Amino acid sequence: MKGFFRNVSPRRAVVDLWEVIGAPSEYRRVGLIMAAMVTGGIFFVMTQQGGRGLPRPPEITYFPSLLESRTDAEILAENKAATAKAKAEAAEEEASQERVRQMYKAVGDATGVETRKAYEEGKAEREALKRKIDAARKEVLDKHMVDNPVYDAEMKKAAGKQQ
Repeated sequence: MKGFFRNVSPRRAVVDLWEVIGAPSEYRRVGLIMAAMVTGGIFFVMTQQGGRGLPRPPEITYFPSLLESRTDAEILAENKAATAKAKAEAAEEEASQERVRQMYKAVGDATGVETRKAYEEGKAEREALKRKIDAARKEVLDKHMVDNPVYDAEMKKAAGKQQ
C-alpha cells in the first residue's frame, strides 16, 4: 500500500512534470501551447457560465390604487370601471363558450346525436353553480360589511332598474 501512495504523491507528480518539461523534444513547445490552450479554453467557458455576484434585487411595483392622495370619487370611479371591465370580459368569455356549445350542438344535430338534453343539463348546472357562487359572495359580504343605509338604498334602486 505504501508503494501506491509513493506513486501518486504530489511531490512525485511535480518531479515527473519537471522531468517531462526538461526532456529535449521537438514537440515540447507545441505540446505546452496546446495544453495551455485547452486549459485556458476550459477556464474561459467556466467564466462565461454566469453566477457572478449577487442577484439583482427585485423590482418593486407600487399599486396606484393605494395612493393616499386619491379622493373617494376617484376610488369609486376606478372601482366602477374595473367592475365594468371584469363584467365585459366575463360576458365575452361566456359568449365564446356559448358559440362553442352551439357548434357542438350543430355537429350533433348533423350526425344524429341527441344534444338538446345534454345542453339543457349543462345550462342548468352552470346556472346552479352561478347561484351558489353568488350566494357565497353575498354571505361573505354580509358577514364583513357594515350597515350603510345609503348604499343599501342605491343597491335596491339599481336592482329595480335591472328588472
